[in-house]
This record gives sequence, structure tokens and C-alpha cells, in this order.
Amino acid sequence: MAALARLLSAQCSSTRGVLLRHVDIPCVVLSAGKQTIAEQLGLPEPPKRPLAPHLRFMKHFLEENKRKLPKWSTQEIFVKTVQDWKTISPIEKGKWTSEYEREKTLYDIRYTDYMKKISPKQLESIRNLKKKRSEDKIKRQLRREKKKEVEELGKPKYPGNAFILYVSTLDRGEAASKDFVSGAARQWHLLPEERQNVFREKAKKKLEEYQRELAEWEAKMLKAGRVDLVRSSQLGPELKQDLQSRKHQH
Repeated sequence: MAALARLLSAQCSSTRGVLLRHVDIPCVVLSAGKQTIAEQLGLPEPPKRPLAPHLRFMKHFLEENKRKLPKWSTQEIFVKTVQDWKTISPIEKGKWTSEYEREKTLYDIRYTDYMKKISPKQLESIRNLKKKRSEDKIKRQLRREKKKEVEELGKPKYPGNAFILYVSTLDRGEAASKDFVSGAARQWHLLPEERQNVFREKAKKKLEEYQRELAEWEAKMLKAGRVDLVRSSQLGPELKQDLQSRKHQH
């Protein structure tokens, strides 16, 4: 059920395999979702920094190894490709390095020309946006860590609504995530009202049980001094003030 909820909340994002990420230009080409900083600020796209020799090698041979080893998992292919880079001869590594250095020379020239066209005000906007994205990334990491912590502490999991309960009864088969959920939504809307009400009633009962278990769990957290893990609506005035003070300190 938890996995299904994550599937829905992520809007059916499918597995993408191993991604090789690198920053093309400091402060400029850092993507947030599908939009780069340059796109968000309405600036021309800067030249792309060439991949370092080992990343260039990885990118090339990851695809080749996928074709050669179709039964291997993504992780196994990744590990093999890393090992391949470590074991190739210095001469072979030199070829990849030479190719990188040629492209890096051209990149440096283009980058210098690009930066000459960026005004001080635009540069400041780039830096400010980069800083904001960095702060947002830290916040997301803290949320992930907190989520992991409460799971380890046994916090009850939200059971989901009637639709999620309905989807949990379906067989996904080989369907892609997006197709599966969109198909389930169509089927849900075609269900007779009385059939939908069955799931609504189940969801209601599960929600009541969840709320009881959550209240018990939060009581345990309060006794353990973990006010930060308890909903503010469950706190008295003094504890709320204490929690606010902790937040301001961070």
C-alpha cells in the first residue's frame, strides 16, 4: 500500500536506470525538474561542459553493456562498467582523456564568450537562484531523513483513500506505471456508485484506525521528548512555543 501511494504521489514516474549527472556550468546549468537555471531566468543556454574522461567512458559503455547483457540488472551493468574503466590500459585511458581535453579547450573559449554577454545583474540572479535551489535540495534531504526516521520509529502509515484501496486490488501486469494508474482511474469512474461506496467505507474504517494508532504513537513520542515528530495540533501552548523556538534555532 505504501509503495502504491508513492507511485501515485510521484505521478507515475517510471524507473530511469542509472543516470550520469554532472554540472555543465557552475551557477547556470543546474536543472530543477526539466528546466535549467538559464531557462528559468530567460537567459540563453550556455555551452555544455564536456564529460570528464571516466564519465565519457561510462556513458558510452553503459549503453553497450546493456545491449550485450540484456539479462543483467542495471546495478550489475553499472558495477561492471566501473570495473572496466579501472582495468583498461593507460593508453586506452589516454585516448579518452585526449578527446576530453580537445573538447575542454573549445568549451573554455565558448564559456568565456558566453560570460562576457552576461550582465552583473543577470549573474547575481544566477547566483541567487543557484543558492535557492541548493537550500531547497537541503530541505528535501532533511524531509527524506525525517521520513526515514519516523518509519524506523514505527509511525503508522496513512492507509490511503478509497481510490488507492481500489487500485491495490488490481493486477498491474506488465503495464507501465503511468498507463496502469490512468487506466485504473478510468475504471474507477466507471464503477457503480454502490461499488465505490464499498471502498469508501473501507477507507473510512482504515482512516479511523490509523488516527487512533497515530495518536498512540504521538503520545509515545511526547514521552520520549520528540516534540518535533508530533503534529502541532496535538501540542499544548507551551510545547508549541518550545517547538517554534527549536525551529528558529535551526
